[in-house]
Amino acid sequence: MSALTRTADLTEAVNARVRGRWWRDPYLAVAAVVVLWTVLVTLRHGWAGDFRLHLATVHALSTDLWSPADPLVGAASGSPYYSPYMVLLGAVSALTGAAPQTVLEVAGVVNVVVLLVAVRRFCRHLGGGPLVAALAVVFTLLLWGLRPTEWSGFLGLTSLSWTMSYPSVIGTALMLLLWDAFLRYRSGDRGPRALAVITVLGALLLLTHPFTAANAVIGLVAFAFAGPRTLLRAGTLLGLAGAAGAVVALTLLWPWSDVFSLFGVAGDFDAPHKTLIADVTRSFGFEHYGLALAGLPALVMGGRRPLGRELQILFVLAVSLVAVGALTGSYGFARSIPVVMLPLHLALASYLGGPRGGRTPVRAGYAVVALIACCVGAYGASGGLVRAYWKDVTPQTLTAWGARPVTTSYDPLLPHIGPRDVVITEEPWPSRLVNGRGARAVVTAWPYPFVDEATRRRDAAEFFAAGTGPERRAAIADHYGVTCALLAHRGAAMRPGAVPGFHLKATNGGRVLLCRRCPSARHGVLTDLQSPALVPVQAQRHPAVGRKLNASHGLRS
Repeated sequence: MSALTRTADLTEAVNARVRGRWWRDPYLAVAAVVVLWTVLVTLRHGWAGDFRLHLATVHALSTDLWSPADPLVGAASGSPYYSPYMVLLGAVSALTGAAPQTVLEVAGVVNVVVLLVAVRRFCRHLGGGPLVAALAVVFTLLLWGLRPTEWSGFLGLTSLSWTMSYPSVIGTALMLLLWDAFLRYRSGDRGPRALAVITVLGALLLLTHPFTAANAVIGLVAFAFAGPRTLLRAGTLLGLAGAAGAVVALTLLWPWSDVFSLFGVAGDFDAPHKTLIADVTRSFGFEHYGLALAGLPALVMGGRRPLGRELQILFVLAVSLVAVGALTGSYGFARSIPVVMLPLHLALASYLGGPRGGRTPVRAGYAVVALIACCVGAYGASGGLVRAYWKDVTPQTLTAWGARPVTTSYDPLLPHIGPRDVVITEEPWPSRLVNGRGARAVVTAWPYPFVDEATRRRDAAEFFAAGTGPERRAAIADHYGVTCALLAHRGAAMRPGAVPGFHLKATNGGRVLLCRRCPSARHGVLTDLQSPALVPVQAQRHPAVGRKLNASHGLRS
C-alpha cells in the first residue's frame, strides 16, 4: 500500500520541486522531446498527402505574392488556401529565395513549438501546475487507438508526423490561445486589450483554417454555457458582439481570398470525410479512438475540478455534432472529432496531474491504467515514431511499422515537370505529385468546387480515350494550355502522332511522360483564365470568387 501511496503523491512532489527551478519543469522536458522528434521527422524530408497541396500554395505565392493564380489548376484567383499563414510562408520564400519546400518544412517545426506554447497557456486554467500540461501533451499524442487516424487537425503522434506543417496545426494553436483569451475575459479581464486579442485571434483562425474555427466556436459555446452569469451583463455581451463583428469584418477585408465562399460549397467536401464517420461507426470507434476512453471516468467525475464543467459540455456538444453528421450524411461534421478527444485527454491530465485527489489508491491505480494505455498508444503510433529514425528506412519497413511509404512509381518522371507546366493526368491521384512540383493540373486530386470539375474530368478522360482523334486531343491540350501529359499506362496516347506536338520525355515502367514546348503556358497564366466558359461557372456558384477573378484579370461580370 505504501508504494501506491508514493505513486499517488508523485504529482504533488513534482509540482513542488519545479517551483522556481525551470530546469526541473516536466513540461519543458516533454516539450523538448517533442520538438526533437519534430526536427528528426523534418530532416527525413518524406512527405505525402495534403503536404503537396500546401506546397503548391507556397509555390504559387512565392511566384506572385500579390495576385497569385489558383495553386491547383491556375484557373482562378482568390483561392481559400491563401490564408495569412500561407501568405506569410510565400512571402518568406519570395524574399529569402528559400525553396518553398524548405520554408514549409521549417514552418512545421515552428507550428509545433507554437502549439506547445498554446497548450501550456491553456492548461493553466486546469490548475495543478506544469505536470498537468506535460501529461496533456503526452495523452494528446498517444491516447487514440491501435490504428490512430491520420488526418488534418488530428494531433496523434502518427498524424502529426505528416501534418505538422499544415494550417490545421497552427490553427489548433490559435484555437487554444483564443479559448485562453476568452476564459480570461470571462473571469474579469474585460478591457479593450482583451477584446482586441480575441478579435485578432478569431480572425486569424477563421482565415487560416475554417474547420478548426468551427471547433473553436463549439468550445466558446461550452465555456459560455458553463459560466453564463459572468457573461450576461450588458457591457460584457456588447463587447463580445463587437468582437464577433470585428472578426467578420477583418475576414471580409482579407484581399487574397473569400473564406465565406466555403460555406456555400460545404457539401462538396463531405465525401472525403465519410471515412472518418466510418471509423467511428465501425466497432464503435475503438480501433481508432478507443484509448481515449481512459479519460472518460476523469471527465465524468471531474465536474468540480477547474474547467471541469466546461470540458464536459464541450465533449457533449462535439459528440452530438459528430452524431448529427453521421445520421444526416453531413460527413464534414466529423472534423469535430479532435474536440471530442481533447476533453478526454485534458480531464485525465487534470485528474492525474492536479492537486486534488489526495493520497488514494484509486488515483494511483488510475495512473497505472493511464500508463498502460500510453504504452499501447505508443505501439499504435509506431508509424510516427519510425518517421523520426535518422537512417534510411525501406518502404517495406515503413509499412511494417504502420507508416506510409513516400516514394511512388512516378518519382523518376517528376524532375522533368517545372513550376510553370500544366499537366493532364490519366488518373486524378498523380495530380497531387504535379501540384507538389509547383505545376498546375487539369484535374485536381482534391475536391475543388471552385472550378467546373465535371467538365475537366470529362475532357481528361476524352484526351486519353483510345477512340479520340489527334485533332481533338490537340484541341483539349490547347484549351487548358497543357505542356505535359502523364500516363499511368502505355495506352492509345502513346501511338506515334496520337498527340500532335508532344514527344516522349521520360518513362518508368508503365508510367509515361509526354511533353511539348508551349511558351504561352510556361511563361504566362493558363489559357483557362481567358476561357469565357469558365468564369460564369465560378461567378454563378461563388459570386465573391467570381468578382475577385474578374477584377484580377480584367474580365467583366
